[in-house]
Amino acid sequence: MADAPLVAAFTRVACPYDLLTTSSVERSIFADDDPQCVLAIHDTGLEAFGAGVVRGAQSWVKFLAVHPRVQRAGLGSLLLERIEAFCRDQGATSIQVGNSAPIYVVPGVDVRATEAVCFFEAHGYNQAGEAVNLGVPLRELAEPPLLCETADSEALERIRPWVTETYPHWIPELERGVALGTCVVHEDLGFACYDVNREGWFGPIATRPDLHQKRGVGTSTLLTALHRMRDRGHERAEIAWATALPFYVKSVGARVSRVFWHFNKSLA
Repeated sequence: MADAPLVAAFTRVACPYDLLTTSSVERSIFADDDPQCVLAIHDTGLEAFGAGVVRGAQSWVKFLAVHPRVQRAGLGSLLLERIEAFCRDQGATSIQVGNSAPIYVVPGVDVRATEAVCFFEAHGYNQAGEAVNLGVPLRELAEPPLLCETADSEALERIRPWVTETYPHWIPELERGVALGTCVVHEDLGFACYDVNREGWFGPIATRPDLHQKRGVGTSTLLTALHRMRDRGHERAEIAWATALPFYVKSVGARVSRVFWHFNKSLA
């Protein structure tokens, strides 16, 4: 992770929609236990940077960016070819762009990044769905109706059974949130995580599916997490990969802030 500060500085000029901190680079790009390749091209500085990861038969372009001063020189194509070759050699039969959960930088290609959309289409990728982020200003937040606390290892084990049964794909992020101290819980009924993959990003969040009698658990974990984010100095939160839009709109007045397209390609 020694190159994380360099990559973070690189995003300031190469990634107008994703200005990553060093911690975000470490958590979303480098901290992956699955097979991954991380590639960089240097000349007068960091000219291009890319990362790919393989999870079973699936693989992802986790990150790919080229410095504006050397765009259209073929560097992005070179990195993409090497990422695809690595993934193919690791046994992957398909590859996607961005949405490499549980460790990811973005949920796909930002629709505003016209050049990136054209780039992946030109390399044989097909659009295959979309995702949205919601934005929430943290200046004026309501108080949570129920008491929540920072999740420790004991709290994790209390909620693990129903999370494993209902939301198994969120277990890795939940575990990381607990380890980082960025997960809150209400009893064993619900949890919310923040600053897990990226600083300033919220999620995942879930309530126990058999919860019928006690209301306000989801709202309480959401608001508690957002208060914690404000206490950390964040002015706004990005609710990543949001699905329950009515819940977020009603609870905190969230609004769609980013839209991503999913792209995939066969490696067979």
